[in-house]
Amino acid sequence: MKKVWLILIPIALVIFFMMRSGGDDENYSQEINQFWEYRHDFFKTSKASPFVQKGEEYQEVEYFDPNPDYKVNGKLERFTSRETMTLGNSDGTTTTYLKFANVQFKISDQPCKLLILKALGFGNQYLLAFGDATSGDETYGGGRYLDVVIGKSDSVTLDFNKAYNPYCAYFDDFTCPFPPRENLLDVAIEAGEKDFDS
Repeated sequence: MKKVWLILIPIALVIFFMMRSGGDDENYSQEINQFWEYRHDFFKTSKASPFVQKGEEYQEVEYFDPNPDYKVNGKLERFTSRETMTLGNSDGTTTTYLKFANVQFKISDQPCKLLILKALGFGNQYLLAFGDATSGDETYGGGRYLDVVIGKSDSVTLDFNKAYNPYCAYFDDFTCPFPPRENLLDVAIEAGEKDFDS
């Protein structure tokens, strides 16, 4: 049965890693490497792993070397009205989300903006799906996801070193939403998970 996977790593653990401060570059690299080591362990052993569900041997995912330049601060611009958006999924179906906020930030001194969506009926679960100039080359052509921790502040941290592939990057019979057109960036984000070579 096909499933839509909005959050690929258990929420509590993602929040734990995202709330940790980087410190100096060496400590930050250790933090990012630990994040991906957990992902390796999750894929190998968890019942929620797509590899375990498919009964396939896990082929280790690859990611860019940690680079603190891709951990940026963003400014939220929350939507005041309840607008919805329908995204196309990898299997040809669609899913409707609530438009929650735009987040503005800079990558390599280039201004960028991404749309954050909220899953309907799933509490405070957000979807930030994006594509960039590496998509279809060094990274998955269907875009990547980034989990965000949103509080009452209008500031949010975006750590693209923790950007990850949706499950459909590994197996075609999983269903994943594609990024909205607004989230296709011209800048190359050479951080996070690389394309999966099965």
